[in-house]
Amino acid sequence: MAVRIRVSIERAGAWKGDRPAEIRTVALANSGYEAGKSDLSLPIAAANLLGLWPPPPEAHREVVQAYGGLLEIAALPDAVRVRVLTSDRDGPVVNAGVLFTQTDNEVVLSDWLVGALAIVLLEPGIGAWCFRDELGQRNRASEAPVIW
Repeated sequence: MAVRIRVSIERAGAWKGDRPAEIRTVALANSGYEAGKSDLSLPIAAANLLGLWPPPPEAHREVVQAYGGLLEIAALPDAVRVRVLTSDRDGPVVNAGVLFTQTDNEVVLSDWLVGALAIVLLEPGIGAWCFRDELGQRNRASEAPVIW
């Protein structure tokens, strides 16, 4: 098992079009996704739903180290606002960059974004997590994966 958390991903900035400005989905909180900044990996289907695919002109190309080797992808800094959604509270809103991946079928949160969202991974093997201010007081359960 892994830690998967329900999130809201809202497109940042003005937008003209008929696509929704926000999606609610489940994201994988991945401490192994070492970004050095608050980023998330967004599957193409999710990016398309938000109106971010194909990438807008301000996107740039990046080469990233993936599990299978080097991968060239499109990246868009500060493209979305992310927040954790639970049955009893919402987490802080965090601006994040988007990496558009044709290889991922889940939304994946970078290590820095996990921290900025105040998420603490308690026992990843069983999917246990909490908000930073709940440490030692509460264990939250992982959500079922959402495959795009």
